[in-house]
Amino acid sequence: MIHNCIFLLNAGHETTTNLIGNAVDLLIRHPGAMSDLRNHPEAMYTAVEEFLRMESSNQLGNRRATRDTILGGIEIAGGGYVHICIGAANRDSDQFPDPDRLDIRRQPNRHLAFGTGIHACAGMSLARMEAQVAIGQLLRRFTRIEPVAAPVRGGRARFRGFTSYPVRLTA
Repeated sequence: MIHNCIFLLNAGHETTTNLIGNAVDLLIRHPGAMSDLRNHPEAMYTAVEEFLRMESSNQLGNRRATRDTILGGIEIAGGGYVHICIGAANRDSDQFPDPDRLDIRRQPNRHLAFGTGIHACAGMSLARMEAQVAIGQLLRRFTRIEPVAAPVRGGRARFRGFTSYPVRLTA
């Protein structure tokens, strides 16, 4: 029961708040994209997908091999663990042309921020919607979003987000 409660907190809250915080950081660091998204709010869906790709809230995935197998030419014994670096996969230049460039209209955008297949995040649709609404409202309500002090990253390997990011909002 305790493990399920921790899972729900991480999956339902932390990843979504980190998604929104990471998106605001990307927009601050890319003012042209912020202006473009303000002027073209219809691009919000593809913008959120790009925020997820560039700065995935969840950076690592763990899988356990159910049997002896070979993955990418590497032998993995049954019961062995595979650790997936989602952040690195989402910057794969074979999958994403110019992977270090923020492109709020990138299509296709087959990132792995929410996993895939049977391991896809159960709350991914809600997280996407919450991010679209929150970021859209911020951009509509405030003409300026600017940092007032250095942001502080959370410093954890699995989750990517900020513990603080002081900003000034101008209506």
